[in-house]
Order: sequence, then structure tokens, then C-alpha cells
Amino acid sequence: MSAGIPAATTGLTLSFPYGDLAATEKLLTRHPGDVACLILEPATHTEPPPGYLAGLRELADRHGCVLIFDEMITGLRWSEAGAQGLYGVVPDLSTFGKALGNGFAVSALAGRRDLMERGGLRHSHERVFLLSTTHGAETHSLAAAMAVQATYVEEGVTARLHALGERLAAGAREAAAAMGVGEHVLVRGRASNLVFATLDEQGRPSQPYRTLFLRRLLMGGVLAPSFVVSSALDDADIDQTVAVVAQACAVYRKALDAGDPTPWLGGRPVKAVFRRTD
Repeated sequence: MSAGIPAATTGLTLSFPYGDLAATEKLLTRHPGDVACLILEPATHTEPPPGYLAGLRELADRHGCVLIFDEMITGLRWSEAGAQGLYGVVPDLSTFGKALGNGFAVSALAGRRDLMERGGLRHSHERVFLLSTTHGAETHSLAAAMAVQATYVEEGVTARLHALGERLAAGAREAAAAMGVGEHVLVRGRASNLVFATLDEQGRPSQPYRTLFLRRLLMGGVLAPSFVVSSALDDADIDQTVAVVAQACAVYRKALDAGDPTPWLGGRPVKAVFRRTD
């Protein structure tokens, strides 16, 4: 969201297309010495193209940029060391949150010692950031983060997330195909972080059909704005979810045949989360 961001600040930011090394290199070449960093989510609902992240690493080194990975989602879900641990590409800085504290309010900035120490006093430069002690005595979140990281390693939580997700993805795809909506209800993403798409008769993304699908899931006792799994689930939970998905897909088929999902919505269609206006 760009509302409230001064134009002068917006003008200092450039976008580069994910997965396209050649386009990124052209951008860096057009702005020699002016690009401070490359920042991105290392992976989303699609896997990075082979060699892409390593290529960004090389470009950042060659053009003197800091490579930053936003691992708020990929951290702990892709591997215990995040996407960088899975793909073997180490950024200069990376951010973590959400799963890090398993519900506790904590986030982390990690990176190269020389960059991290710019926030400290062991250099002669201007300090990059200051540390306040407003919540300096609150250590519960830090203890939670330490316990979470240990538990992930000791109990293989990430591997369990992948196993549960693979079971859910396979079951949901099979249910959709069996009900004749396999080309309209699509399961996407890494097994540990699944999302789904709902398409209309012409194969276009549809909020009304998404509303229908979400409503039928809720009526079956499943709250699923996405198919992201939790290690608290077990095989029985996944089987129940798949059964409800099958029921929802049966209604989805009826709506497709009718050419209109409106009779099954029960209210206004849901709106996309990432939108600029109401």
C-alpha cells in the first residue's frame, strides 16, 4: 500500500521482476552505484527458478548491493533455517517473524556481522538504528523463540508440515477432480504453505466462486482461507478437511453448470485482501 508514502520516497524504490535475472541485471546496470539493496521474498506460491537465488547473490556481490531475504513466511516453513537453508543461498540480511515465536510477539533481523554491528557502537560511523528499552525487560517472547527453534529441530516440525501438506494437497486435488472441478479449484504452493485458487467458467479468478467455496467449507466445520497446515493437525484432521472439500466441490460443480454462483453465496462476495480501495 503506497498511500501516505511521500513521492520522493517512492521515487527511490525500483521494482524488479521475480525470476528474471536478465531484467534485474539491466536495472542494476542502468543505476550504477545507486542501488543499496535487493530485497525480496525468496519464494512464494511458486518455487524460484533453478539458479535464480544464486544468480541474485552473484548480481548483488558484483554491483555492491546488500541482498535481503524477507523470510517472514518462508522462515521455519521451508526448512528450520528458512528458504536460505533449503536453497543454500545465504543473504546479507534476513527477517523472520510469525512462526518464530509460535504466537508470541517476536521478530528478528539477522545477517552479516559487519552489517549488524552498524547498529552498535563498535565503529566510528553514524549509528544506523538505536535500541530503546521500552520493552527491554520483556523476555517471554525471546524464550518462546528459543524454545520454538529447538522444538523444530528436535521434533522435525518442518518435515511434518510438508507431510501433512502433501496429504492435504493430494486429497483436495483428487476431490476436486472427482467432482469435475479440477480445473477450477486449484491447490498451489509448497506443501508446507498451500493456497488455493477458485476460477469461474472461463478459467478466470473469481471472488464469487471463492465465496461459495469458503462458505461451503465453513458449513462443514472447516475454516480455511488458505490450506496452510499446522503441526497441531493429524491425519484425521486432514481426512476430515478433504471430505468437506469434496462436499464444497460438489456445490461448486452445480454453480458452474448453472453459470452463476449467486444462489449459493449467502451474502456479498468476499473481497481480495490486497486491494487499494474498498
